[in-house]
Amino acid sequence: MKNEIANEYINLIPNLFSSFSELNKNSVALTHIQSHVIEFVYMQKRALNLKEISSGLEIAKQQLTNIIADLEVRGYLVKAPDTKDKRAVLVSLTPKGEEIEREKWAEIYGRFSKSLDRLNDEEKVDLNFALHKVNVLLKKMEE
Repeated sequence: MKNEIANEYINLIPNLFSSFSELNKNSVALTHIQSHVIEFVYMQKRALNLKEISSGLEIAKQQLTNIIADLEVRGYLVKAPDTKDKRAVLVSLTPKGEEIEREKWAEIYGRFSKSLDRLNDEEKVDLNFALHKVNVLLKKMEE
């Protein structure tokens, strides 16, 4: 049974990746890595230091420094001193950065909703149940 579950899980990854890549295509006028940085900060819902972003995205700090600087110049991120650690800076989204991320997710949601039109009502119920169940069980496995 474990092998069957592992195989289904492994098969799910490229399906999700392909589907999401198509939904996400051309949704933001940023490079792939810039988009990841903004999305990561957005999803954390708080200011982050460079080390947190670097380890969370598995990007070298040296590379991240340049990406952050470019996003700051473009008005998507802002840096501020960390009051708890004088050597560190905290990175947070500007209103422009938050807006581009909200717009991206709204566009993805709209595209996904439109793609659901290819399914009949019974298939939509099945997909909803399957996605909910996968999410619940994957969270349980993390505990």
